[in-house]
Amino acid sequence: MQFSKEIMKGAAEIIVLRTLKDDGEAYGYQLIKSIASSSKNIFEFHEGTLYPLLYRLESRGYVTSHKKEAPSGKERRYYAITKKGKGLLAERETELGLFNKGMAKLFHFTS
Repeated sequence: MQFSKEIMKGAAEIIVLRTLKDDGEAYGYQLIKSIASSSKNIFEFHEGTLYPLLYRLESRGYVTSHKKEAPSGKERRYYAITKKGKGLLAERETELGLFNKGMAKLFHFTS
């Protein structure tokens, strides 16, 4: 499903940070695949969305990156969540949990 830009703008950071926390360091294509797999293809990121987000997260100190040669010989940039990123993720997860509770009550969602 294609979500509106407004909804994804608010959720994209937490999705990427959570994936990096769960998976450890990863390069962009790995992140795209992991997010799709973990969400059962509910969330599908594209390179044009992911890389600008990773650059912003890195510039704010929430992720770090380094280049590393892949087994194929190709150089890739790997990203990892920082301590500061884990702090932001914890805050956002708490916030998101409360938000989801409110939405479930308001719209009578059931699991």
